[in-house]
Amino acid sequence: MVEHSGLAGRSAAAVLCLLLLAGCGSPEATDDGASPAGASASPVVADGTGSSASPGAAETREPLRKASAKGWKVYTDPDRVLSFEVPGDWVVQRQVKPSEPADGGVHLDVRDSDGKLAAELHTRLKLPKDKCTPGEVREYAVVFSEPADVPAVPGGDRIEPVFAFRTILGYKYFGSFGLTDKEAGIGNQACTIENTVTGPKPVGTYSFSNAARHGTPPADGDFGALETFDLIAQAEKFTDSKRFKTVKQVITSLQISAAGNG
Repeated sequence: MVEHSGLAGRSAAAVLCLLLLAGCGSPEATDDGASPAGASASPVVADGTGSSASPGAAETREPLRKASAKGWKVYTDPDRVLSFEVPGDWVVQRQVKPSEPADGGVHLDVRDSDGKLAAELHTRLKLPKDKCTPGEVREYAVVFSEPADVPAVPGGDRIEPVFAFRTILGYKYFGSFGLTDKEAGIGNQACTIENTVTGPKPVGTYSFSNAARHGTPPADGDFGALETFDLIAQAEKFTDSKRFKTVKQVITSLQISAAGNG
C-alpha cells in the first residue's frame, strides 16, 4: 500500500510538473518587450509585371499608348481618360486656374519648344450661352476643315466633328484652329467662332484649340493665342506652314476613353 501510495504520489507530481512546464514557457523575445504581433497583414497581390499591388487595385488598366511619330511623346492624364501626342521638346502644363468656365475637368496648356502657347485642352466646359446681335455680326471664313476621329454626342444643330481653321474679320483677320462640332454662323456671317465638341460623360463639352470661343478683340485688347493676319490670303498660306501642320497633328491625335481606366 505504501509503495502504491508512493507511486501514485510520484505520478501526480510528474503530471503537475508537466502542467507547470507547459504553462510557464517563455514568450518569443521582441525588441520592444511587447508580445509577438498577432494581427494578420493584408495579402500582397502580384499584378503580373513583377511589382506588387494592394488587394482591390485595378487589374485591367489599358497600357499607355506609344507615339506614332519618331521624336514625339504621349501625354496621358492621371485617370487615363484622354491622351494625345506632342513633339518631344514641347511641354504640357496643367492650368493652376482654368482659363475657361468649367465644372471640374482637365485643363492644360500645350507649349512649343520656345514656350509659346500652341493650344489649350479643356474638358467639362460650361460656356455661357452665346448671344449675337445684328451689330456684332462679322465676316468669317472656313480656311481649312477635315473630319476628326473624336467622340461626340450627336444632337440639335451639331455637325460631325472636324478639325477646322477659321477666321473672323475685325481690325485684322483673327484665326483659330481646333476641334469642333459647331458651325460658326450662316453663310459667311458670324458673331463668334466656337471650337468645342459635345462629348461623352467623362469629358462633357471639351475643347482642344487655340481658343475655345472668340469674336473680334478690340485693337487695344489681348487676343491670346489667336493667329492674326492682314489678308485672308495670308491665313490660307498659314495652312502650309510647319507650325500649323504640327499643331494639327497634336490636336487630331487626341484620344478619349468612354469610361476611363483609372
